[in-house]
Amino acid sequence: MKTTPNRLLNKTFFHDDVDVQLQKQVLTESFELHWHEFYELTFVLDGQGTNWVNGMPYSLKQGDFFLLTPADFHEIAPEPGTKLELYNLIFSQSMLSDEMVKLLFSQNDGHYATFLTGDSFADVLFRLNSMMKEQQFRSVGRDIALSGELNRLLLEWHRNRPPKTNLVEGIDKDQNRSFHSPSHPGIQKSLIYIQHHFRQSITLEEAAKQAHLSPNYFSEQFKKSTGISFQLYLQGLRLQFAHALLRTSQLPVTEVSLISGFNTLTHFERVFRLHYGKSPREAQKDSTY
Repeated sequence: MKTTPNRLLNKTFFHDDVDVQLQKQVLTESFELHWHEFYELTFVLDGQGTNWVNGMPYSLKQGDFFLLTPADFHEIAPEPGTKLELYNLIFSQSMLSDEMVKLLFSQNDGHYATFLTGDSFADVLFRLNSMMKEQQFRSVGRDIALSGELNRLLLEWHRNRPPKTNLVEGIDKDQNRSFHSPSHPGIQKSLIYIQHHFRQSITLEEAAKQAHLSPNYFSEQFKKSTGISFQLYLQGLRLQFAHALLRTSQLPVTEVSLISGFNTLTHFERVFRLHYGKSPREAQKDSTY
């Protein structure tokens, strides 16, 4: 699956002043490696395949329900010689209330998918069909209806997600400390923001603003909650993303560095070697993908 990822932008997909779009798709071949500025819900109606998320393969079958964030990259493909039928729902961050963000992502434990059967499957299918009709016929109150159905779908995903685990697979032990309850309620909101925007140029002041704290007090409370500093936490997320991207793409190391949020190649190569014991080029060369 080593290809160069495409970046899908909000301005390309969202029109008519509503930041949500639903499509019913039938895949007969791979949808190439990509990431996007928006969030994505994928519901499998029929068929089998694989969803490669951040370099990890997840088997797909009828009833699988995936939620991905702007921090994730993936490639989805049906089994060879078959087709994969699914609903694909994309939406921008503007569609998420603070309460919904906290509900969905405070449990950030590495589980991207849930599996629906019976009444849950039927309910999600009904709501997706309702959204499709609202989208097509543009009736009065369409935006309100779309927002309401989106919230119900996100709740259904959350209520059926697997139980919380203690550690996130592929995340360093220091990073996993952040998934325990923070000592200050604002820190949790800031953590979620950082996890979804770490590839951008996030300053301590911006992160503190998310928590409604002064930079100095935020820095103190952040380290108390996570066990590491804000800068080390941010660097860890960027390194994990870069490592996964090197393993699953043919992007030049320089581009991987920039995409992952590092300002200079020299700094990226130095911290990568310190963290993984090898250079980025060696990591890409050693990849088995």
